[in-house]
Amino acid sequence: MFQRLSREQWFTGLLLLALLGHVAIYRWQPAGAALPEWPLLFDLCLTLPFAYALLCRPGWQQFFKRWASMLLLGMAVGSFAIPDASKQVWLYIDRLRLVMPALFAMAEVALLAWVAIGLRRVLRSDPRIDRLLAASAQRYFGNGITASLMEFEARVWYYGLLMRRPPQFDGEQHFLSAKAGGNASNQVAWIALMVIDIPLAHLLLHYVWSPTAAWVATALTVWGLLYLVADYRATLVRPVSLAADALLVRCGALSADVAIPYAMIASVQRVPHPDRRLKEKRYFRHQGEMNVEITLRAGATLTTLLGGAKPATHAVLGVDDPAGLVQALAARIT
Repeated sequence: MFQRLSREQWFTGLLLLALLGHVAIYRWQPAGAALPEWPLLFDLCLTLPFAYALLCRPGWQQFFKRWASMLLLGMAVGSFAIPDASKQVWLYIDRLRLVMPALFAMAEVALLAWVAIGLRRVLRSDPRIDRLLAASAQRYFGNGITASLMEFEARVWYYGLLMRRPPQFDGEQHFLSAKAGGNASNQVAWIALMVIDIPLAHLLLHYVWSPTAAWVATALTVWGLLYLVADYRATLVRPVSLAADALLVRCGALSADVAIPYAMIASVQRVPHPDRRLKEKRYFRHQGEMNVEITLRAGATLTTLLGGAKPATHAVLGVDDPAGLVQALAARIT
C-alpha cells in the first residue's frame, strides 16, 4: 500500500503529523507552563518548506504556492492549539481571522471570473468543457492536489451558473443517468427543501442567536446550495461514455471522473440491486439507483477526487439504459 503513495502524499502525511504533534504539545502542556511559539513558527518557515523542497523537488512557482498553503494551515492550527496565555505573535495572527472569510470570498469571485472569461473565449474553438477545465487547472497549478481542487471548484461554478447549452464530451457512445431511479427528480426535491429551509433558518437564527450569525449561516447555506444545483445540472448533461480504448465514467459535478481502460475490465453485467458498502467496490451513485456492475481485473486502481488512485475490484453505476450500456461495453471488452 505504501509503495503506491506519491511524494506529494508522503509529504502531506508528514505535514499533518508535524501539526498534530504541535497540537498535542500545546494542548496538553503542564498546568502553569508557558511554551514558546517559535518551534511552530520555525517549522512553518524553515523545516517543512525545506522538507517539501527536498522530497518533492518542485519548481519555484509550485514551491511558493505550497508554502503559502502550509502557512495558512499552520496559522489556523496555531490559533487553535496555542493557549491564550502563551500567545505573542499569534495575537496579531488571530486578528487576521476576520479578514480570512473576506479573502476566501474574493478568491471564489476571482475563480468565477476566471472561469467565465477564460471559457467564453476557448469554448468557441473546443466545446469539450471537461478537457478545457482540466487543461486550464494543470497549466496554472501543475498536476498535484491543488490542480484537482481548482478543477473541481471550476466545474461547480461552470455547471452551477455559467452553462447555457449542453457542452460536448469525449467518447463515441453516450449514456445519461438523469432518469435512473428518478435520479434528477430526487435531486430537485432536495434542492427545493433547502430553498424552503433557508428563510426559515435565517429568521430563527436572527431572533434566537444574532443577526450576524443568521447572515453567516445563510451565506454558507446558499454556497452549499450552489453545489447541489451544479450537481443537478451536470447530471442532466454529463454522460457515461465509451471511447476508443476506455470507459469514461462521469457522475454529476461532485464526483471524480474515471477512465477505465477496456483491458482493465473483466466483465460487465446488469444488476437490479448491487451489494452496498463493500470495501473495494467503487460506487457512482446520486439520488437514483445503480444498475450496472463492472468487474475489474486484479490489481486495478481507480482515480479519486484529489488525483490519487485506490485499488478497486468493481465499479458500480447507474444509467438510463443499462441494457444498452452492458451490450455495448461487452462488445468492446471482448
